[in-house]
Amino acid sequence: MKSKVIVITGASSGIGMETAKLLASAGHKLISAARREEKLKALVTNIKNKNGEANYLVTDVTKHHEVEKLAQFAIKTFNKIDVWINNAGIMILTSLKQKNIKDWDETIDVNIKGTLYGIAASLPLMYQQNSGHIINISSIAGHFAHAGEAVYSATNEQLEQLVNH
Repeated sequence: MKSKVIVITGASSGIGMETAKLLASAGHKLISAARREEKLKALVTNIKNKNGEANYLVTDVTKHHEVEKLAQFAIKTFNKIDVWINNAGIMILTSLKQKNIKDWDETIDVNIKGTLYGIAASLPLMYQQNSGHIINISSIAGHFAHAGEAVYSATNEQLEQLVNH
């Protein structure tokens, strides 16, 4: 299999971290992004210790200019982007009656806007290359909401609607 250049957001823990490790072990070149630099450093060190190719850039996906910088960093590092994985997401449990507007805004900014910013940063490059894939990770919570998950579930449902159109 031909090695791909893959950018993955939300790579400092959970699904993002494990996906990055798996893809690197399969011989792909990784650019990992998240807000927690110490965890990104550990991830990249782990990949390099296993002879993988990886680098990282601390990125807050709620800031469009940082996501654009991430795309440019990937191009500068590996000369292309074959796959962009929008994995960054947060789940803040809160009852709607608590009116935690700040938490709602943060969830929307990461889960929806962060995904849109990743698409906006990578799609023009992929058109220019005449190739590429964008993968958006979302949660089953978009289909099945539970107590305290209303906003999280709504952001995942909106993400699913976005990618299906």
